[in-house]
Amino acid sequence: MTIRRTPADFIVDEIAAPEFEGSLRAAPSADALVAVYRLDKSQLTTPHAVSLLAAELRVRQNDISYAGLKDKHAQTSQMVGVKARTLADGVLLPAEIRGGKWSARRIGWTVAPIDASAIAGNRFCIVVRGVSRAAAAEMDRRASLLATAGDDGGALLIVNYFGAQRFGSARHGEGWIARSLIDGKFEHALRLAIATPSRKDTGVTRTFTRMLAARWSEAAGAGRDGWAALARDLPRCPEKKAIERLAFMASRREAPIDERGYREAFAALPYFLQQLYVEAYQSYLWNELARRMAARIAAGQSLLKTDDEFGQMLFPPAAARAAAPGLFDLHLPLPAPETQPVEPWGGDLLAILEREGLALDRLKIPGLRRPFFGEAMRPLFITAAAFSLGDPEPDDLAAPRSSSMKRQVRFDLPRGAYATVVLRALGQ
Repeated sequence: MTIRRTPADFIVDEIAAPEFEGSLRAAPSADALVAVYRLDKSQLTTPHAVSLLAAELRVRQNDISYAGLKDKHAQTSQMVGVKARTLADGVLLPAEIRGGKWSARRIGWTVAPIDASAIAGNRFCIVVRGVSRAAAAEMDRRASLLATAGDDGGALLIVNYFGAQRFGSARHGEGWIARSLIDGKFEHALRLAIATPSRKDTGVTRTFTRMLAARWSEAAGAGRDGWAALARDLPRCPEKKAIERLAFMASRREAPIDERGYREAFAALPYFLQQLYVEAYQSYLWNELARRMAARIAAGQSLLKTDDEFGQMLFPPAAARAAAPGLFDLHLPLPAPETQPVEPWGGDLLAILEREGLALDRLKIPGLRRPFFGEAMRPLFITAAAFSLGDPEPDDLAAPRSSSMKRQVRFDLPRGAYATVVLRALGQ
């Protein structure tokens, strides 16, 4: 089964929080100078679409706020806030504006930039293709087992795993960047971050990572000029600052760059990337803990299993809630040094860390104040609300005379939950 064959196969609409939606004003005022637009896009990342919007509106990109990143390979709709400098500037902002693969429609005005509190969740409409008859029957079986009781218009109870999108820094199969950072292996961490090509790299990123991978060892062993020569040849991108930092340090020393030097180069990377590497590893540890809790909850009952590149996903049937209601309401931490391991999950977390060769007090990066491991609580289960599973029908993109089918899946998820995890629960 496959998804995202076309952008129209994966539609995401951001759902505004009722409190935020109710607070929107019809016109700007001295204390409400943020214009809220509904930004629709296709085949564009959110930052790219925002940069195009900023150019059309002739505002700084930093004056546009949004609550989250939406998939490039999808049709998406989300709210963005455009801050006007003055009331006169606000009056001049257009009600609608359109570009090649995007459009924006103003829906009101608010007093502050948009952040996560403005969002209740996301609504998904997904076409799953390449569905066999057996797979269609399995989707129906799983949906019936995950369905919650009650008249709620259709809902599934799903373990709230982090999806594969969260783990971009480990897709190359070479290990977790944050794990190397914890051990003080800064050169290895830096190579994983910017010099390990991925088959999904495109454009400048593809050129950058492949050139670094091919010439890293040569540059490291070439004395003062190695890193400088490499820095001159690399295409310009934000990650290049790390190599330029290595070139600067190499020009001022005779000895090869040591781990302290690579630590300084790593710190030159964009900070949001540094923190992303840490959060990816935290999310992996969280998923491991959630998997153990799911297995415990489903003891004695059928457990739905789906293989995933970052570990098997386990989903207890909704009926298990009656036997373990407290476990379904758990919130688990993204582990950090300050985490207090309490039961029923504390022993499992310590066992997971021990298997990783770690303990809670080692979740820090030597010599750097940031990025850091910060604790955040995440619900173990979420509800995929307004769930519907369309009947199988012929796949119009399949080869001629193919028996392959497609199905449409619809559901709403709370903020921070992953649609791909719902599809995993259904066997995709």
